[in-house]
Amino acid sequence: MTDSEAEPGRCEVYSPLMSGGLIYLDNAATSWPKPPQVGAAIADFLAHKAGNPGRGGHRLARAAGDVVEQARERLAAEINAPCSKRMILTHGCTDAVNLAVHGVLRAAQRACCERKPHVVVSGIEHNAILRTVHCYQNDGHITMDIVPCDAQGVVSAEAVAAVCRDDTVLVCVAHASNAAGTIQDAAGIAKAVRAKAPDALFMVDAAQTVGHLKVDVQAIGIDLLAIAGHKGLLGPTGTGGLYVSEKAYPETGDSRVFCQRRGGTGMKSVGLDMPTELPDALEAGTSNACGFAGLIAAMDARDPGAHEREMEHTARMLYELRGMPGVTVHGLPGVENRTPVVLFSIEGQHPRAVGDVLDADHGICVRGGTHCAPLLHQLIGTGDDGAVRVSPGWKTTGGEVERFLEAVRSLAASPARSP
Repeated sequence: MTDSEAEPGRCEVYSPLMSGGLIYLDNAATSWPKPPQVGAAIADFLAHKAGNPGRGGHRLARAAGDVVEQARERLAAEINAPCSKRMILTHGCTDAVNLAVHGVLRAAQRACCERKPHVVVSGIEHNAILRTVHCYQNDGHITMDIVPCDAQGVVSAEAVAAVCRDDTVLVCVAHASNAAGTIQDAAGIAKAVRAKAPDALFMVDAAQTVGHLKVDVQAIGIDLLAIAGHKGLLGPTGTGGLYVSEKAYPETGDSRVFCQRRGGTGMKSVGLDMPTELPDALEAGTSNACGFAGLIAAMDARDPGAHEREMEHTARMLYELRGMPGVTVHGLPGVENRTPVVLFSIEGQHPRAVGDVLDADHGICVRGGTHCAPLLHQLIGTGDDGAVRVSPGWKTTGGEVERFLEAVRSLAASPARSP
């Protein structure tokens, strides 16, 4: 259809997927394609339920509020939260991380500790954690220890506990590295932290694991869990959640998560103070209700066999890439304790250049660089340039994996490329 033939008001969007030309292997960044039910649910919400949730008693406000509460209940059930009110809905995982880190450190400062609060983070963390904590250290408000990982991206529970102190208020560990895919022993780390610093709050960034793995906040011993809706859960961007435990926000007594974001909540409009009851105490502003309608639909549409297929594709990639001359695979040797993520380098070729060629010449979407995890790359030896990350998803086929592998073989045999 030419521009002159296009229907009035209709925007034609070309997608290489329509002609079978695109292979999407960047699911660790965001899952794609989304189940078709996601777009349908968002469209239905906008057409029939798009009132302001919790703000008003009319039918559209009630309908929007029902969607938000259903999303809260679904996310709470996904991680075995003791009750849904402890699931704070956010605009993504980074938003959840900021809500938690700023909230905990501000609360610790307000408690008038005799010493600066102490924070422990691991070397595999995403910049969402690293930069948020660093800003407090840089301003002299806290002290911080960074626990390195080994060459395979594993963080030792003993090493984390070793740097914990009686003034440690927060320990942050990613459940899995977004770059190397290495899954951490969150339960072992939580146990070690409790033994050394029982008052510290244990926070887990689960952006890469919720939707792929069973995550049980009660069994693991997690106080704060940040969730992304747009990765393993297959939902839209701009959706996420923060689980807040009884230890972090007790039913009675002082909260250890100060409310940094203030404004309207719908539950309590009179007075200048925020409500103290969860979830409203930490949930100011209008929720992304249409996004959460899509997230509910995505969770309903999930294929229970998808993760197993993703790991089969990951195993195939690991085996073949390790056998290619000039190709180095980073991280764990196999699929055990790994998410569906493979990190590799081609000798003499910049990872961003590799990604550009795979995209432009082969229609393959991967990600080259440091993946917002700069300390991890320093620790595993990939430095400031980083490496190429490939991450299959729920719709990836065996044929697509073979096309990717053939493209890498061709690249590895070609002259060096710069970004």
